[in-house]
Amino acid sequence: MKNSRQSVGLQTRVTQLLSLKTGLLLGMACLSLVGHTSDTTQVQPPIPTDPVTKQSHAVMGQRDPVSKLPETIQAKLAQANIPTDSMSMVVQPLTDNPQNAASTTPQTPLFSYNADVPRTPASTQKLIPTYVALDSLGKDFVWQTKLYQHGFVWKGTLYGDVIVQGSGDPKLENERLYQLLAMIKAQGIKQVQGNLIIDNRQFDGVDFDVNAFDGKGLRPYNAQPNALLTNFGTVEVDLVPLPKPNATPVVKPNTNSVTQPTTTSASTDIDNPAANLEQIQSKPSINPKDVAAYQVSLKPALANFTMPTTLKASQEPCNSNQDDWIGTLTSTGLSFHQTASAFCGEQKRYLTFPDGDVLVKQQIIADWQKILPNFTGNIEFANPAVAYMQQAKAIPQALPWYIRLYLKYFGKPLTPKLVGYVASNPLHEQIKDINQHSNNVMTEQIALSLPLYADKQRISTYPKTFAYIHQWWQQKLPQAQPPVMTRASGLCRDCRVAPNSMLALLTLAYHSPNFTLYRDSLGVAGESGTIKALKLRQPNNPAIGHAWIKTGTLDNVTSMAGYVQGRSGKWYAVVGMINADNVKNNSNAKAVLDEMLAWTALQ
Repeated sequence: MKNSRQSVGLQTRVTQLLSLKTGLLLGMACLSLVGHTSDTTQVQPPIPTDPVTKQSHAVMGQRDPVSKLPETIQAKLAQANIPTDSMSMVVQPLTDNPQNAASTTPQTPLFSYNADVPRTPASTQKLIPTYVALDSLGKDFVWQTKLYQHGFVWKGTLYGDVIVQGSGDPKLENERLYQLLAMIKAQGIKQVQGNLIIDNRQFDGVDFDVNAFDGKGLRPYNAQPNALLTNFGTVEVDLVPLPKPNATPVVKPNTNSVTQPTTTSASTDIDNPAANLEQIQSKPSINPKDVAAYQVSLKPALANFTMPTTLKASQEPCNSNQDDWIGTLTSTGLSFHQTASAFCGEQKRYLTFPDGDVLVKQQIIADWQKILPNFTGNIEFANPAVAYMQQAKAIPQALPWYIRLYLKYFGKPLTPKLVGYVASNPLHEQIKDINQHSNNVMTEQIALSLPLYADKQRISTYPKTFAYIHQWWQQKLPQAQPPVMTRASGLCRDCRVAPNSMLALLTLAYHSPNFTLYRDSLGVAGESGTIKALKLRQPNNPAIGHAWIKTGTLDNVTSMAGYVQGRSGKWYAVVGMINADNVKNNSNAKAVLDEMLAWTALQ
């Protein structure tokens, strides 16, 4: 009986186990069926990705509900037809006393929407290096491009070399470079038995393919930085109408009305015509039907460079954005492949030179030939391995024997002697040029200057530059997430900054002694800079004349950041960034940021 009961119990347990196994198999089958959708089952949409970072929004962090935004901004966002989580925005009041350092405790934002999400800032990123430079170098800092003689002068002849030493000046015009070179004659030097050495080693490894970013290498916003940068790394092509015989004259326009691109030839805000002044033209001074061709000239004059001196004119309508007549620009020449409209009048084009080193060398050769036409030496770049400023030159054998004897026993070592220098505009004027007109290459120059003059290093590189900015950020804004930068100007798709971090920078600047200079470096809404176009978009926007704003635009980025003074008289810091597909061409998306300014101005 005992064995029989044991057998029955065993069978029962086996049956239970089989039932359990069957249940598990059925359950797994059901789960498998649930995991597969039929043709009639609605598939969940994929989690959206950021168009710039290509990261899933789920990976990038939790997003805020749209209800956190003011209703008027919500309405504009709905009209923009962009993912609601592709935008970040924050508006924060600032204390009444800008210079009260004790009041720098962050105020509670009026609203904050996805403000901790790192975004691609485009040109609003320029706010970072310009303020870091203002804080590190001081408002009156100047760059000095220097000229040295390295040898011995005897009877009007320099037995030795001439050295041109770059400094990173962001705005060294052609005329000032010529003025510097001509200082050699002011020393009574009429001949040079030696070489002219171009020392632009202060920046190392900063050149890049000008076509790499967007394939538009001729555009001035793609210019390369250089320690001896001239004319923003561009050349100016001028077209002047040539009349047919017996042409009918037209009253010549006031040339003072023609906008001159003193600094704007490297704008990032490529959707803003007011900021994109690589193309400038005036009204025709000759009846267009009487124009046979254009006379073509180049500035600066370049050695070893060829180009046509005339360009045939056509009777096609003038399009102010048309530059189809421009052919190919290389280091040795410029070609044209189409005619230019006679209805465009006098024209200027600012084109990025493909190689910054070649540009400055060919310019110096052309200038030097005018200054010392009998010069027979070489014009070459400084040897990276030679410390010219610390090296005494050997006594030139071309000197008379008695001079050599004197120098050997009684003379001082022939180290470089400063002939003269040309100073730049002060820093506070340079950052105004940058932030008003979104000048890319000037921004790179200022940022790359930080390791040289703030950190006292001999050579600057991009890694050293961004390491300095990161260190400065950690010291000044330890609670704010540092920006990620691969280019100082914001002409980069892999740069990142969280709006709250930008807000922290704006707040810090507000409480600094240089706040007024920094604020005034920004465009005034509807009146100046790249934000001037606000008046065209929204003539009645209440922020016009009451907001100081830096804008930013790339294909998938539109952004604004700066200061607004509300109707109450109170100051606010504002940051808005949108990263969405083709947002540059979405006027409704820009209207969202315009509404941020309008809403704040009414506070």
